[in-house]
Formats: sequence, structure tokens, C-alpha cells
Amino acid sequence: MNIEYMTKVKENPKINNFVNRGFSEEKIQKIESKYNKGKKFQKAFREFLFLAGDFNNFGFDDIDGIIELQELAKEELEMAGQKVEKPFFAFSVYNSQYSVIFLNETKEDPRVYLVSPFLAEGGKIPLVEPNGWEFTALVNEHIHRVKNNIPF
Repeated sequence: MNIEYMTKVKENPKINNFVNRGFSEEKIQKIESKYNKGKKFQKAFREFLFLAGDFNNFGFDDIDGIIELQELAKEELEMAGQKVEKPFFAFSVYNSQYSVIFLNETKEDPRVYLVSPFLAEGGKIPLVEPNGWEFTALVNEHIHRVKNNIPF
């Protein structure tokens, strides 16, 4: 796969003794088939999956794996009585706030949003809100912080 967006991930395969593990292109196609009706994910996200989708060294929550994260996000939305109308893919979770990309976005480097099923319950905050980052910039910031021991 030709890497255009995830150059920092490619340049930093190992940080603090943690090594990125990616998915094969065949596995990415299977994930796209299951979660995006066979349509290709945006290029930046495909590169992320290829280089570090199975495990990453820059702080995205992947203890149980990115595939399991999709099911957890859907379960929490259902438990909170919430529904997100657009198709999304979650790639990180912190305190029940999911970082997601919307799969129907046409930009090759998609914007990142936060989905907060339980915090939105009762109207405390919006269910979906932009977090102000494009995917590549967020990944690069995480790599910078991990390498320089800067808290998130």
C-alpha cells in the first residue's frame, strides 16, 4: 500500500518498546465489507489500519481490538437509548467517549468526531460533536505526545 497520510506512523513503527501491528489488505477489505458495505474506507484510515490497525503504539484504545470496539460502541449507544444516523467507525474510546470517523465523508483524510452515548443522555452534551481534528493530524499529535511523554 502506498502511504501518503500516515507517514509518521510508518516512520515510528516502535515507540517505548511497543510495536505497531497492521492488518493485511485482505483483512482491511473484509472489515470494509462488514462495516462499510464493501466500499473502501477513506485513504488515511485505510493506511492507519494497514500500519497499526491491529495494535498501535500511540495511545488509541485497542486493548480488546478495534473490531471489538465497534460492537462496544453500538452496545453503549443502545444501552443509553441513543442512535447515530450516519455510518461510523470507532477507533478509540476514553471515558465512554468514542473517537469516530464517519464513513460517508468523502475527504480522504476525514474529520474526527466524538460520540458520547451516556454523556448525551439527559442532554448534558451533544451526542455527536466534532473534536476539531482531521484523522492524520490527530494520529500525528498522539505520536508526538507519546514520544515526548506529554499527557493527553
